[in-house]
Amino acid sequence: MNLLLAILSGAALWLLLIVLILFLDRIRRALAGINASVSKIAMGVRAIEAETAILPAALPTTATTLTQITEGAEALAGILGSADGHLAQLAPKES
Repeated sequence: MNLLLAILSGAALWLLLIVLILFLDRIRRALAGINASVSKIAMGVRAIEAETAILPAALPTTATTLTQITEGAEALAGILGSADGHLAQLAPKES
């Protein structure tokens, strides 16, 4: 009887180890897939960092240019408003 219990215990231990190995392999494969995805994301982040590295240096120039464009647009709006007023005076009056 003791021999039968020892054999059954040994078989149960081997079965447990085999099942444990199978599930650990599934976990390893899932983690390998996640690792591949994370590697792609990290590569994309590094590419974005490389492409946007110039922004801090170019920002003052861009801000100055946009300010000049805004000032020019305001001046142009004033000129066009004046021209619109003059054209309104020249247009024939409707009765």
